[in-house]
Amino acid sequence: MLTHYRAAFRAPGTAAFASAGFVMRMPSAIYPLGLVLIISAKTGHYGFAGILAGLWTFANGVGQPVLARAIDRFGQGRVLLPATVVEVASSIVLGILIQAKAPDWSLVLPTVVTAFSFLPVGSLVRARWSYVYDDEASRPALSTAYSFESTLDEVIYTVGPLIATVLAIWIYPLAVLIACVLLVGCGAIWLHGQHSTEPPSLPQGAPPHASPLRSRGMFVILLVAAGMGFAFSTAEVTMVAFCGQHGQRSASGLAMGTYAFGSAIAGFTYGARHWKLPLLDRFRIQCAVFGVMPVLFLAGVTVPALICCALVVGLATAPLAITAFSLVEEFIPGESLTEGLAWLVTGISLGYGTGSAIAGHIADAHGARVGFVLTIGAGVAVFILGLVQHSRLSGRVSVPAAA
Repeated sequence: MLTHYRAAFRAPGTAAFASAGFVMRMPSAIYPLGLVLIISAKTGHYGFAGILAGLWTFANGVGQPVLARAIDRFGQGRVLLPATVVEVASSIVLGILIQAKAPDWSLVLPTVVTAFSFLPVGSLVRARWSYVYDDEASRPALSTAYSFESTLDEVIYTVGPLIATVLAIWIYPLAVLIACVLLVGCGAIWLHGQHSTEPPSLPQGAPPHASPLRSRGMFVILLVAAGMGFAFSTAEVTMVAFCGQHGQRSASGLAMGTYAFGSAIAGFTYGARHWKLPLLDRFRIQCAVFGVMPVLFLAGVTVPALICCALVVGLATAPLAITAFSLVEEFIPGESLTEGLAWLVTGISLGYGTGSAIAGHIADAHGARVGFVLTIGAGVAVFILGLVQHSRLSGRVSVPAAA
């Protein structure tokens, strides 16, 4: 099973930039839940906590393609540290305001700045993989590398909520922001020093590249990503509220971590083999599975049952994300690949932010379990969009077997 993964890391520098990217993007799974835990501990309500987490995710989704476009044009090295300095500084300001018990409205601006300046680390790392393995013969290794990155994403979303929960509940709420600052800063410095695997920027004086959104199929896959993000966030906020309303608030991190752990298992297994079924056909099937799985959440009538359901539902996540990234890599030109990959993450973020804001209010007003109806609806939308995408791109995507 590990043969394909060993082959993917045969190129010099791959382990180093993958490790740096892992460290630097860990806060992406800590910030949103951390804000929910910090603010709900402060006020006792989930409404504003969900809004603030949603604003973070929304602003991050808007900022990612903007920063990615700058990276494609000027190079990772020239954008990495300045953006990180802004992100770290605004996180510190946010922590100071929370510690000073500032009014809720004053937390909005530093939250938005922190999120907007948080770089699209996953896109940066995937662009490096694409640069290292940039020929047709290396495509199997590139596909496995994308699977590895998606598996790391799920590991991050398994470990991140647990870290946020432990720090916020058992140590001190603001320790969440301190951990994020340290992880982002150390990861950025580590990644910045790796020049040999950095994709080249556009030549000086070259015209800006065309927007990836103009590529056929990109808008539909952006909607699929938004549906995925909406499903993630409504499931997560609802699970946090469900555990809290059942007197087991400390179990919320375990529930969310189990959800991501199921996805990580599926992603790792998915990337450990090369598939004969065409990429676009797999995308359609995975959208269908993703559409059906959330119904299982309705069986989670107790916290232990909910955790078990989360594990099973999570199995549908990573394979769909892996295939979506592979589709983007296939039909987006190389000079705008970082931006194209970032738009996919942006779709997830925008859906996530919208879902977080809505689910928190529904949990407060109608009880936690009602929020799972939103998750189920998002899954159905992804299923329909998968069918639409297959119809639009059938015969246009040339990769027959990307893992």
